[in-house]
Amino acid sequence: MRWLIPASLVLGSMTYAILSFVAPRYQSEAELAIVAKGVAGTFADRNSAAGPDLVTTRMDKEAINTHVRAMQSPELMEKIANDLKLAERPEFNSALGPVDKLDAVLRYFGIGGPRKGETTRDRVLDAFRNRLEVYAAKESRFIGVRMTSNDPALAAKIANALAENYRASLAEQGVSEVDDVQSVLEAKVKKLSAEVAAAETEVDRYRGKIDGFSGGTQNIGLNAQQMSELTAELTKAKAARGEAEVRAKSAREMVKLGSADQLADVQKSPLIQNLVQQRVRIERQISELSATLLPGHPRMRQLRADLAGLKVQINGEISKIVDSLEKEASVAKGREESIEQSLADIKARVVTNAPEEAQLRQLEATAKAKRTELENIQAQLESNRKRLDARAQPVAAQIIAKAQPESVPVFPRKGALSALITLASLMFGTAAIVTTALFREARRSSASDVPHAKSAISAPVGKRWEPSLLPQSEPLLREMSDDAETAPPLAAPVAAPASAAELTDVEALAGRLVNSRHADSGHRTLLAGEADAVDPKQEAMDLVERLTQKGAQVILIDWNSEGRGIAKAIGLDPNVGWNELLRAEATFGEIIQRIPGSSAHAIASGKALGFTADAIDRERLNLALDALDEAYDHIVVAGTHDEARKLFEMIEGRFDTGVVVAEARGNGAKREIPAGTFLDFEVADIDVVRLERTPSQTEAIHPRIARVTQRRNFELVQGA
Repeated sequence: MRWLIPASLVLGSMTYAILSFVAPRYQSEAELAIVAKGVAGTFADRNSAAGPDLVTTRMDKEAINTHVRAMQSPELMEKIANDLKLAERPEFNSALGPVDKLDAVLRYFGIGGPRKGETTRDRVLDAFRNRLEVYAAKESRFIGVRMTSNDPALAAKIANALAENYRASLAEQGVSEVDDVQSVLEAKVKKLSAEVAAAETEVDRYRGKIDGFSGGTQNIGLNAQQMSELTAELTKAKAARGEAEVRAKSAREMVKLGSADQLADVQKSPLIQNLVQQRVRIERQISELSATLLPGHPRMRQLRADLAGLKVQINGEISKIVDSLEKEASVAKGREESIEQSLADIKARVVTNAPEEAQLRQLEATAKAKRTELENIQAQLESNRKRLDARAQPVAAQIIAKAQPESVPVFPRKGALSALITLASLMFGTAAIVTTALFREARRSSASDVPHAKSAISAPVGKRWEPSLLPQSEPLLREMSDDAETAPPLAAPVAAPASAAELTDVEALAGRLVNSRHADSGHRTLLAGEADAVDPKQEAMDLVERLTQKGAQVILIDWNSEGRGIAKAIGLDPNVGWNELLRAEATFGEIIQRIPGSSAHAIASGKALGFTADAIDRERLNLALDALDEAYDHIVVAGTHDEARKLFEMIEGRFDTGVVVAEARGNGAKREIPAGTFLDFEVADIDVVRLERTPSQTEAIHPRIARVTQRRNFELVQGA
């Protein structure tokens, strides 16, 4: 942001300055509507008799687009340019001079100006075409005409002139087209009239010759009409015959079975019904008298004689009905045979006259086609005659809104464009920085899986140490370039010193760290006490302050897995820190804090991890430190002896400098650090420094250590 925001502001200012040299441009717009028009009016009913006068086939979307292209024709633009004398204006004729200051500057450097060999007409039409915009509104018949010019009045004049000239050209074109069509149609009508008369005469003559007259409402041939009627009668006759035969057969069967009185025709006969009622009455009387009279009684013999007579009479009537049913079946069969014979005769006649009938139908079709064509042409001729009388065209352009001179230019909008350029440059710059950082972090993350050769550590000094699989002169992984082909040559590794460097001044340590830092990544420094009772936090604070004064970006990491750090003592929030990051409960943005009174940053230890150091995700820990390498010049990690030793072992010694803070000792009491070791680990290519406190520093720190020790003992007692 130190360079991105100023650069964006500079670009915005340059844009504003450049646009100040551009002449303002004004835009005016006229609107037209392409409508169908006829003698009945624009809003006439299309289904009425005047419907053919309305031409709608030219009103589809393709037709509207055709009008848009036609309004940009060179002939129309040239006519308007000549009428308004556009060739005398510099904005349309670049040969007359620059339009504005920017154009003058560009011409000074050979950019712009008239092209070699270009005529005045070409220059005017090219400028006209570039400043003209003709468009069709979506889902409508409106056409917009936009014109841009340095003169607002001229822009309105050109837009209105284009609309008016195109409207007039459509009117003239419509009338001239109708005149040409009328001449052609009249000749066709005269020719077709003679052909239609000859064809219809030939049809009537041939129909009389073959006796092929037609009749009926549908004007069909007599033979066809008779065949149709006989076919219908034959169908009815067959149905009647079938019904009569079924009734007669059923009656005969019921007579044989003795149940003829159940026939429908018998039951419908009034005479039989009367006889049946008399029989029932006599049978009832016989039944009543049989209880008091003997069978030989005269009354009983009379009743039985009457009953026998009635039965004979009923059977006779039933026989008559059955005979009548058989006669009906015979009559129906005869009628069917008669109709079939008549139909066969007509079919034979049709087959005999088939060639003549075919010839007659062909003549009729020809005459009908010619008649239809003649009627269509006559209708079109009459419609065109009405249009000529009304001087109306099928398609007309109506001006809906005329262009008016505008007072506000459409270009350049200096404020908006300058702000847009500033914002765009800021966004693109931010995106470039973020993308570069993400790719670099991805490459470093993938490289973190390779063993860290330069800072590889072995077992503690007390055990036998075997040489590493890679030579000790192999450079650190983070010192390697992300791209081996373009990386600068690496500096030769420094051989391990015979013993650790002895320093007593934090200022000298800060200078040593600044001089040993590589420019391509951050410099990691681990401060640990010589013993667990030596707290190196004060030296870490002093070191961070000295590095900050030298212009470096520094971050201090308070490393303590139990959450007992110095965050609260230096004014930081102790509740969130490095331990929360390892537990994936916080992000860098939430744990990085600024040290009060300093420009340096710090990360507190946070709350206790809640699990042993062996359970820490080492990959997450390495990725977090690699991310800080990209963001800061120096990463200073401070912790007690045991805590620092655990961290050093977990990340396999991936530090550039190891600092052991020791108390001030008398002559001969100094404890030397064995060569090539740090925190009791054998290391390679790590700058090991022994920072010994002066007596005054020791006296100032001892009381604070005592207080810290007392507080820790009290916490242990409370925990127990």
